[in-house]
Amino acid sequence: MPIDRRHFLRLAPVAATVFCPTLLAADDDESQPATISNGRAPSQLRVLMTEADGSPLDKDRAATLCARDLANDPLPLKIVRASGRARVELPKEPIQISLRLKVSGFGEVFCWADNEGRGYTEPGNIDFVAHAAATRLRRVREIETLARREGAVIDIATETLLRDAAQSIKDTPTAYAALAAGLHAGEQLTLARARNRIAKLAKSRKEFYFGCMISGYDHLGPTFEQRVRDRFNFATANWYTWGNEEPVADRINYARMDASLAWCKSHNITPKGFGYCYMTRGATPEWLRSWSFEQISPEYERVVEETMRRHPDLQYAEIINEAHDKSNLWRLSHEQILEITRKVCAAARRGSPTVKRQINNCCLWAEYVRTANSDGSRRWSPHRYIADCIATGTEFEVIGLQLYYPQVDLMEIERMLDRFRAFNKPLHITEIATASADGLDPASMRPKTAAPGWHGPWSEATQADWLEAIYTIVYSKPEFEAIGWWDLTDNPGHFWPHGGLLNADLAPKLAYARLGELQKSWGVALGS
Repeated sequence: MPIDRRHFLRLAPVAATVFCPTLLAADDDESQPATISNGRAPSQLRVLMTEADGSPLDKDRAATLCARDLANDPLPLKIVRASGRARVELPKEPIQISLRLKVSGFGEVFCWADNEGRGYTEPGNIDFVAHAAATRLRRVREIETLARREGAVIDIATETLLRDAAQSIKDTPTAYAALAAGLHAGEQLTLARARNRIAKLAKSRKEFYFGCMISGYDHLGPTFEQRVRDRFNFATANWYTWGNEEPVADRINYARMDASLAWCKSHNITPKGFGYCYMTRGATPEWLRSWSFEQISPEYERVVEETMRRHPDLQYAEIINEAHDKSNLWRLSHEQILEITRKVCAAARRGSPTVKRQINNCCLWAEYVRTANSDGSRRWSPHRYIADCIATGTEFEVIGLQLYYPQVDLMEIERMLDRFRAFNKPLHITEIATASADGLDPASMRPKTAAPGWHGPWSEATQADWLEAIYTIVYSKPEFEAIGWWDLTDNPGHFWPHGGLLNADLAPKLAYARLGELQKSWGVALGS
């Protein structure tokens, strides 16, 4: 006789042995508890990880297991892995677990297990898929409650998915089936709520910025120009280039930036410029890489102030990028990064009294935080970095968030985006893209990257569906002012594999057309 979900969770350590008896074997070295210096075993959570057929989880997916705090930021905890299982050392705070699974009927996606929202604090065994299905159901029920309260339309298909997500868990296949239904139900409810918010707008958001990266404007001709004007009223301009160390006056070459800003203005497109502290090797001249913190800080201040003064009518500028322990060429301490962030933002204000200063962030789920910094400190997630910037007095106006396809479903994407509402600042999706074809793209900057599909293999139709979903969610939220696709075309050198809205010959993909349809339906159509 099947047991219900709540009873199953209370019996999780026992149920795990029913699902995967071999995974609890204790006759190999890796399954023995680790010891600490005083000879006592630390508290550990044993996580069992299986595919839908009950076999041990694929090694690459198993490697994505991540312990997180309840706010959803990763923790640098010791994790010992073996085939189909892992031991997570428990800290002094509750944790949740995320792991990428291949869920039949949905795709390859990160899922969460959080022990009914309480987190895991006690040693024991959990079957991740069963716990993830339960966690998803609880979170979906929370979204369902909000949707009904707001008056969103919940269709019959979603109701069916909700029932399937609540089915009794008898074994691994039924756990995966419940999880798949919960994933789909959560996405459908998320979109229903977003569409309901849009339907209730008092008027169309004519002020909303639809952006793109305009690299190529200077050589792709009138067709490219028209493609931009027909969909976009906002653009990420090109940034300046660094020159030689001496003379100081020639360190920055503004020709590329000046020309792209001028192009935007001549076509009635609001540009975002750069002002610009990006502490990564590719954006840093070789001569600057050997400088000390005491040298680089005033140099970045000088460049930012000079650039803003050069363009006093610039409305938006990215002042610092990916400084949350992602781009840290000089291995600066957190205190130093906060200092340089504060100083370059202040320099931007000295250069322009009106520019809206943006701090830009990538990797919103911050998987890189699973390991500590070299000095042992916990790495920042973007959210923790922004919180520390504000706490230490950094003045800026806009939070920028990058959202390349993250192998996260729409409901969890919205949950992550909503975390940043707490800062009470305008939000921009500064960079976004996903693929229009499966497989590798040797013409891209990531020729060895191929993200698993969403709702099936990537195709032009899938890319269009994903674009529609994300743009609907973002447009529906008043705290978001802009969303910017990166790159617009698949010309050689584009960043995301197969990620353009236009093919290399500038022929529109389905996603480009879908964007136009959305804009028309929302009353904000652009161009001809």
